[in-house]
Amino acid sequence: MDSQELDAKIMSLKKTFVQKVTEAIKNEGKLHSYLVVWNQLQNIASPVIAKILENDFKGSKIIIAKSKSTYPDIKMDWNGFTIAIDIKSNESCKNPWYDIARLDTIVETRLEKYDEEYDLVVKYDSKTNKLLKIFFEPMRYTVGIRGDCGGVKFRPYDGKLRPKTWEEFDKGVIFWKTKKDFLKGIEISKKYRRRCLAKKWVGEMTGNEKASFRKIFKCIFSLL
Repeated sequence: MDSQELDAKIMSLKKTFVQKVTEAIKNEGKLHSYLVVWNQLQNIASPVIAKILENDFKGSKIIIAKSKSTYPDIKMDWNGFTIAIDIKSNESCKNPWYDIARLDTIVETRLEKYDEEYDLVVKYDSKTNKLLKIFFEPMRYTVGIRGDCGGVKFRPYDGKLRPKTWEEFDKGVIFWKTKKDFLKGIEISKKYRRRCLAKKWVGEMTGNEKASFRKIFKCIFSLL
């Protein structure tokens, strides 16, 4: 089995993941306040997904994260492959804005570490505390596009990737169909963010600071 066949096998379970997690959430009853519902949803969904994986990937080693700050929520090692599944959630009244990964570390800590990554995304109504819809996709499919540069969507001040809109989730829009496309989108955004930060920092400098900055950069480039 190669990585494409593995992805096909995982995605063949999409309907089951969505159905079983939906049932588990409804059996739980009312969701908590939007301030802590993400924690509740992770606790509900993770064991359900892990059980499905155990049944379909015989001999696999599955680990459910004990800490909410640990990535991923579910890790599976099977036949030489390592996959990650994360549980994400957001209110329906505004477009999702949860953390996905960092521009500056995603390649070495995520893309080179896992053969594939998936997100189960829960959309809920924070006024009624009711589940609305669940999506299951490869992680890169969930990432939005940044219109001003054409790269992956990210939060400017820390470079953390951001998801596509609810409308794009509902319509099945995919901006990064292949890992090659995704890597290209990451590089575009990394370069764009660097330029924006440099422009901002230089714009805030005094005349003397700018003169010193030029000398430092001139010295650095002379060594390259």
